[in-house]
Amino acid sequence: MRLTTQYLFRASTFVFILFPFLYPVSSSPELTPETLTIVALGDSITWGYPNGRSWTEIVSRETGVKIINRGISGQTLGEMSNRLERDVLEAKPAICIIMGGTNDVFHSVPTEEMMANLKRMARILKARGIMPVVGLPIPLGWQNSEMRLQELRAEIAEAGFLTIDFAHDFYVDAREFKRLLPDGIHPYDQGKKLMAERLKKELPKILSAYADFIR
Repeated sequence: MRLTTQYLFRASTFVFILFPFLYPVSSSPELTPETLTIVALGDSITWGYPNGRSWTEIVSRETGVKIINRGISGQTLGEMSNRLERDVLEAKPAICIIMGGTNDVFHSVPTEEMMANLKRMARILKARGIMPVVGLPIPLGWQNSEMRLQELRAEIAEAGFLTIDFAHDFYVDAREFKRLLPDGIHPYDQGKKLMAERLKKELPKILSAYADFIR
């Protein structure tokens, strides 16, 4: 069967969106699935509560990128900062995704302190040749807590961090939100798939930024 030019164009575009590593982003060998390593630093949402299956595993399986999961349940950004050397720097990844803030809100940590911890981690990572990426925390099921997270997301955006908007896909109606986050905090399997799809969509942007970062 002959494939039309239009079909071939659509197919190649589809492959590029899902598997950007098949196309050269730069001449650097770091930009291949076999050599690119990402560390995901976070809390229970990164670890994969309640069953240990995480969005990081989905992305690794579907793209070939090695993602080391360094999520620990209950941790704040300050606690993540304290284990940066052991859990991130020693792994020598190309990129570190920092995903936190939810537990800080529960512990009433001021937004200024959260931002200070994010900036500190980003500064250390850059000094070691690791590109930091900040995951915008997903929404919470309680209005006051969600307002605090909205403030944090706004501060992150204003600070100029390279981000992954994990929150975007969870702004749905109440019934759908309850299905994605039954306990109002943790995404279950369908929510984890949404997070994986969001990261896959934003990988081309992240890799393009990384190509500039290592120049």
